[in-house]
Amino acid sequence: MTLHARRLPLLALFLALTTALALTMTLARPAAAIVSASPDTMCQTNGRVNAVAYLGGTLYLGGSFTTVNGSTRNRLAACDATDGHLLTWNPNANGVVRALKVSPAGTRVYVGGDFSAVGGAARSRVAALSPSSGAAFGWSPYVNDSVKAVTTSTTGSTVYVGGDFDSAEGAGRSRLAAFSATSGNLSSGFKPTISNGAGHFATVLSMAVSPNNQTLYFSGDFALVNGHSRRNAGAVSTGIATLRAWSPASTGAVAGELIVSASGNTVFVGGRATGGYVQAYGPNTGGTPVWNVQTNGDVEALVVSSSILYAGGHFTTVGGSHRDHLAALRATGGTLQSWAPAANGVFGAFGAAITSSRVAFGGEFTTIGGAAHQGVAQFSGTP
Repeated sequence: MTLHARRLPLLALFLALTTALALTMTLARPAAAIVSASPDTMCQTNGRVNAVAYLGGTLYLGGSFTTVNGSTRNRLAACDATDGHLLTWNPNANGVVRALKVSPAGTRVYVGGDFSAVGGAARSRVAALSPSSGAAFGWSPYVNDSVKAVTTSTTGSTVYVGGDFDSAEGAGRSRLAAFSATSGNLSSGFKPTISNGAGHFATVLSMAVSPNNQTLYFSGDFALVNGHSRRNAGAVSTGIATLRAWSPASTGAVAGELIVSASGNTVFVGGRATGGYVQAYGPNTGGTPVWNVQTNGDVEALVVSSSILYAGGHFTTVGGSHRDHLAALRATGGTLQSWAPAANGVFGAFGAAITSSRVAFGGEFTTIGGAAHQGVAQFSGTP
């Protein structure tokens, strides 16, 4: 009796501790934070927005539009991210803008596209603009065809451009080139070759530098990097463009978007295949994707927080569930989230940007959730 009487309290205590531990573990797994599905009041354009970028409380837009909120803004504009009003920034590009990148120090807005003049100066498809006045800095590299992607080294000392070109500063550069952010001089050592084989079109559409500044990842439409097989996504060293082992196995016909997580541990790729796809890869070898979610249309825009990957494109389903051009997935595992703002149009979204409190998409939509939001939409919350 005495022994039995001692066992009951011990058993009860064990069960109580087990229950408490289970409850603590359950409570320690909160749902991932996510921005509101209801867009903020924001500028509206009269045409496509290809790229968006944040600097503090300003959202920069680049595309093919010619007016914003009824005021003339040729292909470049800036809106206040707090209340959505149009700012005076007006670089007046004379051709389509396809890429935007704010320098790490926040002192320049790099733009790429099809233009020959911007910010009051002659500039051949790539330029550096003042984030306050919109005037072009003296930095003036030359490339001989469309620029579709721009990024910088983590220090900001080097600017990488990608696109359709095969020449930069009169020297052979096949779809990728690097320039000094100070002088604009072409890097003599960085000269990878990107191709689809002799006589076939190839392009680079997206780029991202690893957080340790050692690797440039890029994607687009190509089959070869430095003469080695790479299916629309590859990686080279940032210094002299030595080919990395990273080689994704499942990218489709075109990989239109590529980003790297803040940790550098995951590379996300989106593009077109039979429909489209969003994929996650490890940073070293690529190989089989960590996860792979199918869409029924191209994926053109990706941004990621610590826990959520936001995607935009031409799709209306993601993983078999209805999503009109905008969607959110868990960054780990790719589980589709309930976030569903519903952009209209045929093409939907083309570009995205993120801060600690906002996510923005640019595109060819005119409404979000049935309300007027033409060309650009911003969602506030905790991404």
